[in-house]
Amino acid sequence: MNYIDITVIGAYFAFILIAALLFKRFATDSSQFIRGGGAMMWWMAGATAFMTQFSAWTFTGAAAKAYEDGFPVLLVFWGNALGFFIAAAYFASRFRKLRVDTPMEVIQQRFGFASEQIYTWLQFPLTTLSAAIWLNGLAIFVAAVFQIELSTTIIAVGVIVTFIAVTGGSWAVSATNVMQLILLMAITMVVGAAALWQAGGPVQLVQDFPATSLAGNDISYWQIFALWGVVMLTKQTISTNNAMTCYRFLVTRNEKEARKAAIFTAILFIFGPILWFVPPWVTATYGVDLASIYPNLGDEANNAAYLYFVDHFMPAGVLGLIMAAMIAATVSPMTTALNRNAGIFVKNVYQQFSRQPVSDDKQLKVGKAATLVNGLLAVAAALFFASLDNIGFFDLLMLLGAMLQIPLAIPALLGVVFTRTPDWSGWATLVVGLLVSATVHFGFSPEWFSPWVAPESLSQRELIDLKVITTVLGHVFITAGFFIATSLFYQSKPNQRQLVLSRFRMNMRRTISLKEQANIDGRQNAYLARLVAGLAICCLPLSLFAANWQEAAIFIAIAALMGLASRALAVKNR
Repeated sequence: MNYIDITVIGAYFAFILIAALLFKRFATDSSQFIRGGGAMMWWMAGATAFMTQFSAWTFTGAAAKAYEDGFPVLLVFWGNALGFFIAAAYFASRFRKLRVDTPMEVIQQRFGFASEQIYTWLQFPLTTLSAAIWLNGLAIFVAAVFQIELSTTIIAVGVIVTFIAVTGGSWAVSATNVMQLILLMAITMVVGAAALWQAGGPVQLVQDFPATSLAGNDISYWQIFALWGVVMLTKQTISTNNAMTCYRFLVTRNEKEARKAAIFTAILFIFGPILWFVPPWVTATYGVDLASIYPNLGDEANNAAYLYFVDHFMPAGVLGLIMAAMIAATVSPMTTALNRNAGIFVKNVYQQFSRQPVSDDKQLKVGKAATLVNGLLAVAAALFFASLDNIGFFDLLMLLGAMLQIPLAIPALLGVVFTRTPDWSGWATLVVGLLVSATVHFGFSPEWFSPWVAPESLSQRELIDLKVITTVLGHVFITAGFFIATSLFYQSKPNQRQLVLSRFRMNMRRTISLKEQANIDGRQNAYLARLVAGLAICCLPLSLFAANWQEAAIFIAIAALMGLASRALAVKNR
């Protein structure tokens, strides 16, 4: 890491702070702060949906998986693509037509007050812990590269993220997400293409990759890998289509825009991951010992597979751009998570328990205060995780997802498909899901599969895959089955509650009228076009420090791609 890379990262932080301040003027009331007033263009909503589905883990933990096993890692991200295509076909329009500000309002309308409060109070710590894990994962990598104290890195990045979320709410978050999407795709497209050229083309890369098959290494039973692939597609589809994650569709003007946002996100998830993982695949073909090259990362040295390629095959300045992209990939989901929690607190806690009507100005102030507190808690949790020596970043993320997120997601997804189940089906299914997760997590044994496989012949990879398979299938058949079975106990509710449920079902079928749609502010495009053009212009001087024309071409290509994106935004504004 040299002064050029450090300058690049500093300039990037300056740009996202400028964007946050610029879009602050759009957040004039609580609805604007929480969901952009339902006035965001589909491509801005799609960019946010895309950027919030991954973090620095993509370029560290997932890159390590690509380095070790090759192409199977794509299934995780293609599962997101499948999920968003399904959202475009069914869920996106229905969630948008519910005419709510926060995901918890969907839970409240569908399952009533008790389930809403249970989901709300579980969502707070879950989101905070997720943000802390993302922050910790990024900080570990940044600290190793810059040789900076880990706690200092966590605090610095955490403060910047919280500032963005507090300053402009949903507008600042979505605007910076668009900038970060353009930056990320421009850099990874050029670096991915350079890596593919370095490998001699896709055919040569497949031939040179050190794996026994396309399924990767340490595979004794191809059936386990095939089932794992199906399970990954299923898991990601569940995670992208439940009421807890529907916020990405609530920001659009209408259901048509919501569908377009989902399709846009799905397409990005088809092609983006291929570009991201070419560098670690190429690194694997060289057979390098990453542990000896990056001793600061210890047992997590394989997380540096992407960094190794950039470090050894890219010119000075690209590492700074890659670090900026990694920071972008973590800042996006964190800022969105903080903003979502603020909305939930205002609409589903503060308003619910306030004895007097709450003015819109008061809601806006409470939302910003909640965002600030949530950000500080995330930083504190990240500092705690950094002090744990025996739990890795990947393990923390997997534990969180398996134990709590899937049980929360299933009733939140099925609730809009099967609308005639009792109110208690929401929290009761959550309890069943937690029991399934706990049973598998603490009681799993490969002996469960002894009728089909020889447990002693299973590799460590297959043992982990089987545990994931068992958890997800347990939820699909037991947790989801329980929810559907509760329809046998459905009865009509008292008048007031029945009225809410009837409106819930009716809204999912009722098209959003022109009167209900917010006006699009053309300044969105104009501001973003100028900011992205500024990013492109700032990239061009890096070509002057290149050692030869090939290295200079890399920076020119990155700047050109961002310039094209800026031009597209400007034209769209006319």
